[in-house]
Amino acid sequence: MNIFPLIKPAFAAICNSALKDCTSSTAPKTYINSVIQNIFSMFFIVGVIYFIWHFIFAGYHIIGAEGDAKKFETAKNELMYSFVGLIAIFSVFAILKLIGTVTGIVGLSGLRIAWPSL
Repeated sequence: MNIFPLIKPAFAAICNSALKDCTSSTAPKTYINSVIQNIFSMFFIVGVIYFIWHFIFAGYHIIGAEGDAKKFETAKNELMYSFVGLIAIFSVFAILKLIGTVTGIVGLSGLRIAWPSL
């Protein structure tokens, strides 16, 4: 016998506006998977912006070297390190995806590169 027929169970909603996610607490695995995806996407975007920043300034430093071998070598190293950083970002993506596939962690095996949209 239900003595409180108008009372229904309340489910909490986990909402995070920074991650653009609002998932019911009845599905915690879905929420964790989306958090993993969103965190990786944020780091990926920051890494690509950092690469573009250093790529542009390396070009600027190469132009500004004006024949000075030491300045040119420094600028060339900056350009090389920016590409190494970009390769490291994609390597982390591949390693996380491999770990997710091998261990069966859905949040990692379903990892994808999400490009931002307006």
